[in-house]
Amino acid sequence: MKQCSQTSQPERGVTHGLKLNARALVPVVADTGRSSWIVGTNALRDENELQVLEFDADSNAVHVLSTYGHPAEVWHIASCPADAALAVTVCNEGGVYGAVLWRLPPGSGELERVADLKGHAGAVREAAWHAAEPDALVSLDEGNLRSWRLRDGAAQMTGAESAGELPQLWAGTWDPHDAHRFITAGGNHIQVWDLRAMRCSAEIEGAHQMPVRDVDVARGSPHLLLSAGDDCRLRFWDLRLGSSTKPLAELGGHSHWVWQARFCPAHDSLLLSASSDALVNLWYAPWVGAAVSAHSPARERPGGSQRGAPRGGGGGRGTREGRVRAFDDHEDSVYSVAWSAADPWTFASLSYDGRIAVNHVPSAVKYKILI
Repeated sequence: MKQCSQTSQPERGVTHGLKLNARALVPVVADTGRSSWIVGTNALRDENELQVLEFDADSNAVHVLSTYGHPAEVWHIASCPADAALAVTVCNEGGVYGAVLWRLPPGSGELERVADLKGHAGAVREAAWHAAEPDALVSLDEGNLRSWRLRDGAAQMTGAESAGELPQLWAGTWDPHDAHRFITAGGNHIQVWDLRAMRCSAEIEGAHQMPVRDVDVARGSPHLLLSAGDDCRLRFWDLRLGSSTKPLAELGGHSHWVWQARFCPAHDSLLLSASSDALVNLWYAPWVGAAVSAHSPARERPGGSQRGAPRGGGGGRGTREGRVRAFDDHEDSVYSVAWSAADPWTFASLSYDGRIAVNHVPSAVKYKILI
């Protein structure tokens, strides 16, 4: 008798559902002993909350470690890299935006309000901690970049600079290789800021055809920048080229706005992207590091087509370059992706309907990187 062939199906993610809509999910950076994340809800009329979640590999489940009531809509979270109990939330209450530093007590209960980052104008976008100086932060509102120091239980603004004629700032990141450099996404452009002089030192004009939503710098490859935009594209840049408008390479693979893109902190050849098309794409791009040295012209890599992209295991067995897999655990816009701070092969994603999915890098790609 002829045996029926069996096709192995990709593993599904482990999911956890919030009761309210949500947009903000970040790893607990200081907790390197377990895969944990902080998520914040974004409800207009209901009581919002922060949850600290843990993925337990032994039980293959997501557990809620702590729950805290939060007084306003949570739009962004920044977890302190030196203290797992500290986090900044960017929030909106009745149209008034702010940024607040909180202490998260053990277990569940009330958040302890440590300090307010006062002085913003318009909608606050993000706050970002300095990786090596736990008392230093940068915040972004629609038209300004601000630097802060935490002293004696208060947040002191140490510098501010206008974004000028840019339509608005959207996101930003520290350069992990230069403590005085911060990169922002503003309008269709990318700005490089010198924090010592509090000025824009370089700009990549027209980095995307539509607004740039996110930027990230590779931890292991100095000068390598990743950007994501409303044009459904991911692009790679060499920061040494200054105002050059030629990306080193680009990727498609999404059919709507790309809200976030993140290099794997441990392996620059791995990256994630999250989009309003409800997909999370995992990319394996070992050629990107070499492109920084070669200054190669823009080109689309394998697996990067925007149309006809499969919604499941788009990368087959996961060993080819380009898109390894399109994870389709979500049914709504995906606003956040976050690698685990404890396990470089584990990551979480969050869609607007409050669904969190935890997934893993396929074994074939993992072994290819390690071997």
